[in-house]
Amino acid sequence: MATTAVKAPATHTQPSRKGKKAWRKNVDISEIQTGLENVREEIIKTGGVIAEKPSDALFATDLLGDSKIAKKQSSRRLLKSEEILAQRSAVPGFDGRKRKADPLAAPSTSKKQKTKDYVTHKDLQRLKHIADYGEVGLKIEDTVAHDPWEAVVVEKDERLNYLEDVPATKEPKTLKQAPIPLSATGRPVPAVRKPAAGKSYNPLVEDWSLLLSTEGSAAVEAEKSRLASEAEIAARDARAEAEAALVEKTERDDYGTDYESAWESEWDGFQSGAEGEGDVHVAKMVKRKTPAERNKIKARKEREAREKWEKKQKERDGQERRIKEIARAMSKRDKARKAAGGTVAAADEPVFDSSDDGQALPLQRRRFGKLPIPEAPLEIVLPDELEDSLRRLKPEGSLLTDRYRNYLLSGKVEVRKKHWQYRQAKTERTEKWTYKDWTLK
Repeated sequence: MATTAVKAPATHTQPSRKGKKAWRKNVDISEIQTGLENVREEIIKTGGVIAEKPSDALFATDLLGDSKIAKKQSSRRLLKSEEILAQRSAVPGFDGRKRKADPLAAPSTSKKQKTKDYVTHKDLQRLKHIADYGEVGLKIEDTVAHDPWEAVVVEKDERLNYLEDVPATKEPKTLKQAPIPLSATGRPVPAVRKPAAGKSYNPLVEDWSLLLSTEGSAAVEAEKSRLASEAEIAARDARAEAEAALVEKTERDDYGTDYESAWESEWDGFQSGAEGEGDVHVAKMVKRKTPAERNKIKARKEREAREKWEKKQKERDGQERRIKEIARAMSKRDKARKAAGGTVAAADEPVFDSSDDGQALPLQRRRFGKLPIPEAPLEIVLPDELEDSLRRLKPEGSLLTDRYRNYLLSGKVEVRKKHWQYRQAKTERTEKWTYKDWTLK
């Protein structure tokens, strides 16, 4: 508690003490103000005046000692900001929230409340709202749980017993199965793969040079395969053009000499003696088929259709047998895996491989769908792009693209083709011509 010395009334500035408010104006109340401030601080800190509290509330007999004191003494010294924030008042603060009136409170003693026919304005507005909209109130549930696969009990109307029952929506069995990853080993792909050491913003020279040589050799091989495929396509086109030119030349040599000579002579106005001497070419008359010939043609078409159907059916039977063999092999493999290691590991459980250091993940040769998985971006910095300062460092790659490709590899999302613009329904607009049909009266 702060102590303040009591001072006598200041009189050196008083011109006179005979005024009406002279003594009242110069009375020293600093001691009273200091006492009130001290009492207010005690109430805030301890919840009451210390002098008025009993001894049991102020003192306690400790026989065992507090084990936290040693920890507090050995701890670091708190900062001034932490001391200010740690100060808490024992007096509860004011609650500014609006609450409903206490139903057990004493009733109002006003004359209007005593009469039985009086209705408050609030009740009147509530009754008007109910009369207009028919709503008593809205009931909002805090927790709403909905299971789309839950069995819905539908009360069937006896009058509609002639209708068939609508089958309930069943939960697909694949919903509880783990997704099949597209890795060649069949092991789940981790959500975040371990990157190569050469992809760091400040890599070591050995790691960066190894990554550069690896990616460079892969790019060179890809370019060589692309050039080889282009050369093969160009050679195939050249061979096709050469064969077409050879066939055209042969036809021109075999059939074009007489025709061209005759055409040239006719163009010049001359005609040989062999031409136009009465050679008449008449088309051969098509004879009507006899019933025996028609029956033969019909039997031949039926035989060809039957052979075609048998061939397709044979291929389908072979495919069905192949599917059954694959299903048996898969079930046998699953049983062996379960017997060896219990249940099949879920795809959400990350499986980290120490040998996987940012290298390309080998994928399955055969998988579901025809669309290929997008290639991983080339994440490497060339020698002229290396920076020795973080301020000039440029971000590389996209987290969204990497995450999407990881979903594809883990089998959680299927590969789909990007549709930039969907095909719209074809519509035609025409103009009615009825306005032209008029009659002059």
